Amino acid sequence: MDQAAIFAALNVFGLFVFAVSGALTALRNDLDIFGVTMIAFVTGVGGGTIRDVLLGEFPVWWIRDPSAVLICVVGTLAATLAQPVFASRLKALIWADALGLSVFAVLGAQAALDAEAPRVIAIFMGAVSATFGGIVRDVLLAEPPLILKQDIYATAALIGAAVYIGLLAIGAPAAVSAPAAAVATFAIRAAAI
Repeated sequence: MDQAAIFAALNVFGLFVFAVSGALTALRNDLDIFGVTMIAFVTGVGGGTIRDVLLGEFPVWWIRDPSAVLICVVGTLAATLAQPVFASRLKALIWADALGLSVFAVLGAQAALDAEAPRVIAIFMGAVSATFGGIVRDVLLAEPPLILKQDIYATAALIGAAVYIGLLAIGAPAAVSAPAAAVATFAIRAAAI
């Protein structure tokens, strides 16, 4: 599988799990289906949108690739239909969010590199991509943002993005660096859960 295919697959996966995370949070707050869909969408695309604005990349990524909207809708439907299966929506939310965090830390860093940002900015943009959709979600739902709590969250995204950039800097191919960094991010976040 080539680099473009790997990143496309990671993007679909990350969008889906962040949309599920957003939908589960909205369902916990008893929103109607429109509200659940909007929160799922904001959670899925929010971090990447903020990243693109900061990097001056217009139109933002999901306007250029409207399949993101469909993926978020599918994530909303999956969360809504599967919610009776989850004994605790909070646990499902936390794990879905950890998966999205791990994927978008890598994708955000790569998007910044693609925009010709310096490596240190790419690391920061990885963290922005991975965390800011959840911040917007939590603010819209009047919940304390997860990033501001004591759990290791943004730190995991920063470390994961740094692992990705570091591996690329020493010559590792993206096909190796991306999964390794995503696993590192997930492992750090999982250890804090």
